[in-house]
Amino acid sequence: MDGEGKIRVLITGGGGYLGSIFTRKLLSKGYSVRVIDPLWYGRDPIESCVGQENFELMQEDIRDLTAVVKALKDVDAVVHLASIVGMPAANLDPRTSTEINYLATRNIAELCSLYGIGTFLFASTCSVYGAQPGKVITEKSPVSPLDVYAETKYKSEKAIYQVYEAPTVVRFGTLFGMSPRMRFDLAINLFMAKALSKEKITVFGGSQHRPFLHVADAADALAFVLEKNLDGIYNVISENFTIMEAAERISKLTGAEIEVSNAIVDKRDYVVSAEKIGQFGFTASRNVEYAVKETQEAFEGGKIGDYREPKYSNYESLFSSKEIQAKVYTQGPIFK
Repeated sequence: MDGEGKIRVLITGGGGYLGSIFTRKLLSKGYSVRVIDPLWYGRDPIESCVGQENFELMQEDIRDLTAVVKALKDVDAVVHLASIVGMPAANLDPRTSTEINYLATRNIAELCSLYGIGTFLFASTCSVYGAQPGKVITEKSPVSPLDVYAETKYKSEKAIYQVYEAPTVVRFGTLFGMSPRMRFDLAINLFMAKALSKEKITVFGGSQHRPFLHVADAADALAFVLEKNLDGIYNVISENFTIMEAAERISKLTGAEIEVSNAIVDKRDYVVSAEKIGQFGFTASRNVEYAVKETQEAFEGGKIGDYREPKYSNYESLFSSKEIQAKVYTQGPIFK
């Protein structure tokens, strides 16, 4: 705790899609919050927090052990969100993704154990389950990661349990919804952006089942787990439905046409149960219809420009910006 008795939480990746919401949530609850984030995608998502009494920003890379050690000083809990997020972005350079998503995670968990930090909460993904059609997945189900992102997340889970006595692992469904650091490289967000831009919604395949979760519900879940002091592994989702059903729900609200393509079909296919965390009293409260409404308001209010801008996509930001590449890839820019 800090000098005033407030619980101090370190959030890695606190300027990201989920982190920028979670940071604000903890501040609103009276926590003392320290964020470590290199802010590769910009400072704007976290700027309004800078200068608040209980907020501290360290613009540093979690691969820098000196910076991490400094960030861990006098903290009561660590919520580890920082990573190269998403299959396309992580696949750009598997070595760098392994450095950030796995090796840095193991180091942080080990340091938390060494320094006796009482709570370590790791944000993982339901993507670790891979393709298991026809089954209802629980935390006890086998995993089958199909890409670099999912593999590094699952390896991180295993590593954390090796070095930290009682961690908390939250496996999130595919996120959607508005955030200060908005992303349109997520399925539902992209569908909404296309529909609200009077374009057709392109569905690749469509029969794949996915667990979905509003990003604000993800932040609520993190706060819930933190306050309840839960440990163990928890699936957190709001609803399971197919990619086509997601498009149809958005089409119904916006009038957008749907076109189907089999050019690229994501093989991930799974239905996930969130019954375990529900038994402790957590239930997600926001659905696709809620997200369409808030996104439409953002478009009409001028908060969103061209959704195709690279800043709205992890993959496009990493692929197109030499400046970002120079910071992210330790071997130098990899895309000439």
